[in-house]
Amino acid sequence: MPPDHGCFQGRIMKCLTFFLLLPETFKKSKKSVRASRGPACYEIVPLALQKKMAAELYPASANTNLANSNAANAAANSKKNALQLQHSAQPPPPPPLQNLNNNNLESANWQSFHPTLRERYMYSDEIDLEADTVLATLYAAKKYIVPALAKACVNFLETSLEAKNACVLLSQSRLFEEPELTQRCWEVIDAQAEMALKSEGFCEIDQQTLEIIVTREALNTKEVVVFEAVLNWAEAECKRQGLPITPRNKRNVLGKALYLVRIPTMTLEEFANGAAQSDILTLEERHNIFLWYTAANKPKLEFPLTKRKGLVPQRCHRFQSSAYRSNQWRYRGRCDSIQFAVDKRIFIAGLGLYGSSCGKAEYSVKIELKRLGAVLAQNLTKFTSDGSSNTFSVWFEHPVQVEQDTFYNVSAILDGNELSYFGQEGMTEVQCGKVTFQFQCSSDSTNGTGVQGGQIPELIFYA
Repeated sequence: MPPDHGCFQGRIMKCLTFFLLLPETFKKSKKSVRASRGPACYEIVPLALQKKMAAELYPASANTNLANSNAANAAANSKKNALQLQHSAQPPPPPPLQNLNNNNLESANWQSFHPTLRERYMYSDEIDLEADTVLATLYAAKKYIVPALAKACVNFLETSLEAKNACVLLSQSRLFEEPELTQRCWEVIDAQAEMALKSEGFCEIDQQTLEIIVTREALNTKEVVVFEAVLNWAEAECKRQGLPITPRNKRNVLGKALYLVRIPTMTLEEFANGAAQSDILTLEERHNIFLWYTAANKPKLEFPLTKRKGLVPQRCHRFQSSAYRSNQWRYRGRCDSIQFAVDKRIFIAGLGLYGSSCGKAEYSVKIELKRLGAVLAQNLTKFTSDGSSNTFSVWFEHPVQVEQDTFYNVSAILDGNELSYFGQEGMTEVQCGKVTFQFQCSSDSTNGTGVQGGQIPELIFYA
């Protein structure tokens, strides 16, 4: 279904009326900014509107690769309609600036000198934002230079940023030139790359944002995922342009983006079962890539050959020593659990666990991450220990975003016949790089683990 330009224009009109005219809207809100932390469904700015919006907001950089459109004229009509309804008593103009010779100077951006909405002669500093209007509100705030409102919109977007909307918000943050929001989007996309690239929002981004993402060195996922995401985007773009979904059309809409995928960094098995059987590569390209994998004299390829660096996992070790005794640490399906909080937003990727103190042994383990009783992630897997006091990594299926200054509960239920090592001299606070962890005992722990000793010696995370 083609994007509903009229719907988005209507939201722009609603937002303009919201902050230019209606005092009652502000009076209803009892907080400075009300940002719901529930699931947010953002109104995606249609690609056909973005170039026009960029030209209006930033005339000097209007020459972009975004799609052409004249639909953003609705914003100008919205302001015109709004001004016709405005209170007849017009506020006095701001005081003029003066130079050293006492000549008056007119500031083209006088609004930026007034940090609150009230100093722009608005009715209130209270703002009531909603997920389906925040992007249109941000556009209007940028267009009519209301920095306080723009900042409130950006803060609202940051609080509800997650993998499924990160690519869309990256595209919009670039359009609106909001570097802090852009950086936050990258943090999510890098750490949760697989979920971000498989999201529906990824297929809605513009081509320039697509190329920037596919070029990204820190994407923490397999190249197969990147390749499949690019194919999904190509099909969506063909639909947007009204083109039949054919191999030729998909290659045409992708352009150079296809050659940014690092296909040779896949394993031979991944390539043979995936990209080699797709219709996007030519017969010659598939032939040359197979030769590149197997032949001593490798052909020259147009695809990048260097594997992405991804992210390096960090480890928070909460014990100062480890030990073992003849009667502990034993597992009979009981739960080892600990609570933790951090002072910066991070992504929990897994746990480091102690293994057998009696030689090589295999354990079944269920790991779980919860917040306020709600399960955020869990995984049921196995790991083999070698009899040493080293920790052994167990991973969640996907990294999980953890917010600052909130306690989370992490647990492990092990099943195995062998006794294991356990930690001693536990610390209530641990500094890991730029992140500070705090630990406290969990009521879920039924196997003896606590702050001072027990299992779960390590948290594995990205920051």
